[in-house]
Amino acid sequence: MSAAPSRPHPDQSRNTGPGATQPEGVDASFDAVRHALSTSQAKMNAIYEALPDPAGISRMSDGLYIEVNPAFCTMAGLAREEILGRTSTALNIWATDQERFKLVDTLRRDGLVDKLPMLAQSNGHLIPGVLSARPVQIDGEDCLVFVFHDATREKKVHDELVAMNAVLGQAGRMARLGAWEDERGKGLVYWSDVCYDIHGLPRGAPLPRDYIEEHVAPQWRETMREKIRRSILERTEWSMDVEILRPDGSTIWGRAHGEPVVESGRVVRILGVMQDIDDFKRTEQRLLQSQALFSRIFQLMPYPMGLSDRDTGRYIEVNPAWEQMFGYTRQEAIGRSAMELGILSDTSRSRMVEAAQATDLLQDYEVLATTRGGEQRTVLQSMRATEFDGKPCWLFALNDITDRKRGEEQVREREALLSLTLSAAALGRWDWNLHTGMITGDHRWMAMRGVPSGGGTPPAVAWTQFLGPEDVLRMTTEVARHAANLDTPFDATCCIARPHEKDRWVRSLGKIVSFDDSGQPQRMLGVSIDVTGQREQEMLLRRLAHFDTLTGLPNRVLLARKLAEFMEEARTNDSLLGVAYLDLDGFKPVNDRLGHDAGDRLLVVAAQRLTRALRPTDCVARLGGDEFVILLPGLAHAQDCRHALGQVMQSIGSPYQLGSERVSVTASIGFTLFPQDDADADTLLRHADQAMYVAKQAGRNRFHEFDATQERQTRQLREQIAQLREALARGQFELFLQPKVDMRQGTVVGAEALARWRHPEKGVLSPGAFMPLLEGTDFEVPFGAWVVDAGLALIRRLMQHGVHLPVSLNISAPHLQQPGFADWMEQQLARHPDVPPSQVEIEITETAALYHVDHVASTLKAVQAMGLGTSLDDFGTGYSSLTYLRRLPLSTLKIDQSFVHGMMGDAGDLAIVQGVIGLARSFGYRIIAEGVETADQGQMLLQMGCHLAQGYHFARPMPVDEFIEWVGRWQPPATGQRPHFG
Repeated sequence: MSAAPSRPHPDQSRNTGPGATQPEGVDASFDAVRHALSTSQAKMNAIYEALPDPAGISRMSDGLYIEVNPAFCTMAGLAREEILGRTSTALNIWATDQERFKLVDTLRRDGLVDKLPMLAQSNGHLIPGVLSARPVQIDGEDCLVFVFHDATREKKVHDELVAMNAVLGQAGRMARLGAWEDERGKGLVYWSDVCYDIHGLPRGAPLPRDYIEEHVAPQWRETMREKIRRSILERTEWSMDVEILRPDGSTIWGRAHGEPVVESGRVVRILGVMQDIDDFKRTEQRLLQSQALFSRIFQLMPYPMGLSDRDTGRYIEVNPAWEQMFGYTRQEAIGRSAMELGILSDTSRSRMVEAAQATDLLQDYEVLATTRGGEQRTVLQSMRATEFDGKPCWLFALNDITDRKRGEEQVREREALLSLTLSAAALGRWDWNLHTGMITGDHRWMAMRGVPSGGGTPPAVAWTQFLGPEDVLRMTTEVARHAANLDTPFDATCCIARPHEKDRWVRSLGKIVSFDDSGQPQRMLGVSIDVTGQREQEMLLRRLAHFDTLTGLPNRVLLARKLAEFMEEARTNDSLLGVAYLDLDGFKPVNDRLGHDAGDRLLVVAAQRLTRALRPTDCVARLGGDEFVILLPGLAHAQDCRHALGQVMQSIGSPYQLGSERVSVTASIGFTLFPQDDADADTLLRHADQAMYVAKQAGRNRFHEFDATQERQTRQLREQIAQLREALARGQFELFLQPKVDMRQGTVVGAEALARWRHPEKGVLSPGAFMPLLEGTDFEVPFGAWVVDAGLALIRRLMQHGVHLPVSLNISAPHLQQPGFADWMEQQLARHPDVPPSQVEIEITETAALYHVDHVASTLKAVQAMGLGTSLDDFGTGYSSLTYLRRLPLSTLKIDQSFVHGMMGDAGDLAIVQGVIGLARSFGYRIIAEGVETADQGQMLLQMGCHLAQGYHFARPMPVDEFIEWVGRWQPPATGQRPHFG
């Protein structure tokens, strides 16, 4: 630790005057050296030997060491003789050249070195420290005496304190200590800066006159006074923790410590320290809470846990899960070891402890443990060395893996069984690296691939080896599908094609077992089986199942598949698909006259002609006998289909040479175009078949197109009827009531029940939106049955609210003319015994009445016999006959609203209304005018003698609840208040 700077100035070489500052620590060692040098060499040697810090002397002129002490030799790792006469550079004392330059610069600048931080090295290890040096003269030479204080231990202690603070999780900064002095009779005479900080006062502020009263919390004041009094009397140290009051009103915990200073037999002052322990106190409180929390967690942990003495193995603490696992109570376990309880053997525990001592944390050590009941359990024990109440102990946790071990044993057994199964089933195993594309397999798998494996481990091969392009694409597609849906296995069958060898078909089943970091499939395991025989059999069966054995054309099965594919293609490409049905004209006479063999030869030739006449993309199939189906995909126009079928007919119509016979046949063809005919596959064929029969009926040897528009309208009607059926089943229909009034009396005399459809999307629909759809359909009668049932329930509802009015129910012609209608009506009344028949009226249209008048008359008589009223609706709109009218048992006639609307401006309509009123009077019927919308119409009807009416002038049809409310508050309009028109 020498340098060779220029000789310092004489004024800088000494600093020994009375006012010189004496350094502490290493400076004391330095002063001792100077004193020894100035007195005697013997004393210097003695001090050198005793110094704990490396020290020595070097010449200023060349930097050579002329003396070093044993501590220096120890740091340098050399004997004294090896050091003397050499420089620090030669000995590589300093960590870097910059360190030596720093020493030289300081010595030149200041003439001495005082506690200069330096970094030395020894055997490659860095040694932090501080250096102090002074120039001296020895034997007339300028020399430098130095002392190097090794700060390694201080740094290590500091690092350990920081590490300990991190482990314990203490918050805040490290504890602060402040010094203070209290002089007897004067009070506090000194506070360090930290004391000011602790008390929240600005540094340098006046010291408190009465510290206890000003800064000690009231509950601690008397205790502190007592401690100070006893310290003075007994001349002993005192210490206490106290809450300190700060000027801002906050409190902080501090630890005060004092020592009395005795002079001449009396205590003259007290010296002490004040430490900020607020963080410590609050941490201590949190620690107590954490200990309580740990205790609760320890008790609630589902895993068996505990503490045991590290030396004896005796249990210090166990949790309830441990008690439950081994069957011992906590009281029985504490103070006894696992060996004493029979849980572990001595050997097992010794091995486990030995393994734990070799590491800081023993994890998942497998050991066999025995419960109180004698049951052996396989457990994984993890343990860490710790302390509890100052005693070294093990903190351990157990994981019972007995069931898992049994499961592993079962897996091993299954693997052995699987190996036997694979061998018996002739399965080959393989392992596919999806990143490299290389596959390794066992010998059986290599044999399936046709690759000689030889002896030893079979080599890896490229997965594409001996595979065609289609099979490569099939395998790649299947890998992607399996990767997207791991629940289903990889399953692909490919053909192994090798030159000069028979093709082999191999089916492979696999599962992806690992993925890379980016989530891409990395490895797949699987098995393969040679399915060549099955494949050949399958292809033969498929040929038989999909092709006609006589002509080689596709049969019905393959036709259905092709038709589905072409239909999807037409939807995707927005093109037309022609579907034609062909039947040979004159084939049966040829077959009957020349025999079945000749007929078969004719069918074969006809099939060949059909194939040649069509495009390669077209498809012709034989359905059986002399019937064929032709599919023409990708058509742009309907004319393209007609042109193609014309060529087919021309080809079929050419003569056939059957042996010595020459015969001729023609073709009748029906066709339809998809998606103009937007039907399903079976319906398309049926439509083409229907069109073919039309062609035959039209004279044969021609083609006819199916009328898709008419079929679409029929299908639409069926769909609408289906919607009506569904609406009825879901209760979407409801009967509204339109009142009938007596315009002369101003009273409500009845109501007509009119159906409404509460459509979930379109709202309430009137009869005009759905009733025309029912006419002539098989749904007309079920709907009429609902009207009767709902109408009887509606009448009962009116009666429950005190409204007793007759309600007319509309009955359609097919329903009325159903056999047994009267009996059925009687059954419906029996189902509603609380409904008087007199309040029910059947309303039929004129056309319904005039059709099969005898049957209708007998039905109406039977209905009237039950007490029901009968009404003829829309009278005057049909072909009326007085004879028919006379024969029908009626109680009411209704004038159609079209005549009521027109009578105000049309003399003909007015005459009809007058005539109907006269007829009703002649036959003794009531007459009601419907469709009255204005007061003038009402006045005109009253003048002509019709005082019963219904229409919007009085009220629109309404739900039953509204009708009940309307009846209660109805006031007749102006028309009903003019009786002089009657």
